[in-house]
Amino acid sequence: MKITTLVTAVALGIVTFSTAALADQLADIKSAGKLNCGVLTNSPPLGFQDPKTREPAGYEIELCGMFAKYIGVEPQLTPVSPQTRMAELTQGRVDILASLLSYSKERAEQVDFSGAYIAEDFNFVVLDASPIKTVDDLSGQRIGLVKGSVLIPLTEKRLPDARVLSFETSAASFLALQQGKVKATVYRYSEGKAVQRNAGDEIKALRFLDEPLLSMPSGFAFRKGSPELVKTADEFLASLETSGEGQKLYDKWLGKDSDLKATRKFEFGKPQATWFTN
Repeated sequence: MKITTLVTAVALGIVTFSTAALADQLADIKSAGKLNCGVLTNSPPLGFQDPKTREPAGYEIELCGMFAKYIGVEPQLTPVSPQTRMAELTQGRVDILASLLSYSKERAEQVDFSGAYIAEDFNFVVLDASPIKTVDDLSGQRIGLVKGSVLIPLTEKRLPDARVLSFETSAASFLALQQGKVKATVYRYSEGKAVQRNAGDEIKALRFLDEPLLSMPSGFAFRKGSPELVKTADEFLASLETSGEGQKLYDKWLGKDSDLKATRKFEFGKPQATWFTN
C-alpha cells in the first residue's frame, strides 16, 4: 500500500472513530441510566436549594428532570457556578448544563447549544421614588454593574454619557442603588424580582424601566460535537411547545402561577442564534 493511501486510510479511520464516539454520547447516557445535569442552586426561581427539603428546585431543575424522563433515564443533579460551569461540561464532569448559560458566538465555539428554553429581557432598574422615567434620563448618571459583565459595554454603547461603576457582586451593586451611590443597575426580570423579594420589606422599592437593554436566550449546553444529544434536546423542547407542557412549567415558576407574573415571549426550541440574526 502506498504511503499516501495508508495515511488517507488512517485519517479516515480517525474521523470515523471520532464521529462514532461523539454520536455515542447519547447511547452512553442511556446505558448508564442517568443524565448528569450541571445546575445552579443560588439563582431562584431558575435553580435554588429548597429551604424545606434542602434539595435543588426550580425551573431549570424541573426541566432537567423532564428531559431525563424524555430519554428514559434518571436525572442526576450536580451544582455548578457561573464561573465553573463551562469547565465542568468540557472536562466531562457533567453531561449537560441547565444553568442559565446565555448563548454567544464565542461560547458556541466551545460547546453545542440546544434551542432556547428561556429568554428574558435585561432592563435598567431604578428606585421607585426616582424621578427617572426613561432610559434616556440616565444620561450623565452613575450606573452600577458587576465587574466584567457583558452588560457594561452594552450600557456604555446605549448611554455613552453615563458613568458606569463596577462592583464585585450583584449584591454590592444593589446596595449602592439602595444607598443612592448609583442611580440605576441592570437586572434580568426574574433576577431583579427575586433580589427585591429576598431583600425584605424594609428596602426601597425598585422599578424597571420599559426599554430593555437586551433580550438574551438560554438553553441546554453540551460538549462540542454532540449531534444526537442536541437533536434529541431540540425535539424535546419542541414537544414542550406543542403540548403546552412548556407553558405550564413557565407559569409555575415564572408566569401567572408564580409571584413574578412574567409573560413568556419566547418559543421553546427556537434556535438561539436567530436572536442575533433576525
